[in-house]
Amino acid sequence: MTFLFWLISRLPLRVLHAVGGALGLFVARLPGRYGQRLKENFLTAFPDATDEMLAEAARSTGRMIMEMPYFWSRKRVTAPLFGFNEFLWPELDRLQKQANGVIILTPHLGCFEVLPQSHAEVRPVTALFKPPHQPWLRDWIERMRTRPNLYMAPATPRGVRMLVKALKRGEAVGILPDQVPSGGEGNWAPFFGKPAYTMALVHRLQQLTNAPVVGIFAERLPHGQGYRGHLRIVNVNGRLPEDPAEAAVAINECVQDLVAMAPTQYLWGYNRYKQPAGAGLPPQAAAASSEPSNS
Repeated sequence: MTFLFWLISRLPLRVLHAVGGALGLFVARLPGRYGQRLKENFLTAFPDATDEMLAEAARSTGRMIMEMPYFWSRKRVTAPLFGFNEFLWPELDRLQKQANGVIILTPHLGCFEVLPQSHAEVRPVTALFKPPHQPWLRDWIERMRTRPNLYMAPATPRGVRMLVKALKRGEAVGILPDQVPSGGEGNWAPFFGKPAYTMALVHRLQQLTNAPVVGIFAERLPHGQGYRGHLRIVNVNGRLPEDPAEAAVAINECVQDLVAMAPTQYLWGYNRYKQPAGAGLPPQAAAASSEPSNS
């Protein structure tokens, strides 16, 4: 598998994006739950989306997948980066100097693989990832993603301790804020008007370290030209509300602001609105189910 990734990574980015776009559109048009979910989630967020926007969202998912071998198999980032060194990293440096590190939210939007690698070229960063159940696959992913100054923290108690230690050293940590957590580890909050189970980890990390929270993403430019960086500071000052439920709302609002910049580049096929085992129903659904029947 490593050799296959290496082989694919030798292709130019524009070729990988072209192939990935075609494959993404093909898979989304196959009968099945994936294509249906992609359409439903996109139209939930953007009811006026056109058929071409839906098709472009499918292509973007394919491009996102084909970018993985490109960045995993290269020792250094070589794609053109617009606004990373001139804007993103200086702004994050400023925030890191104000408190204990910085918590970077990188949603399933644009190319999230390029961000930790390019940040590691400037300063250390520890990125949280959800490890697969198979030990060999988990070890392989961790090995492929690890770089000098880039450390992978599994979504386990050990990984959370790695994040806390990194923040207390004044370093950055990267988290996918729209990854659905396990039951009991999140709160229900609106995401484009629909309840989505949202991780409480970001709030806990800020409570422990006082680190500011920002959302960033790398917008994919056409024809393999590279990526343009975007940043949003949560609640202007980087502080989440003290209440965990309100903090989840603030996190989702930050992600929504980023998605609105490039709606077709979000991973709409991801099951963002699922109810994890043990999570309970969203508040409104729970209230409705508890109302007495009129019959």
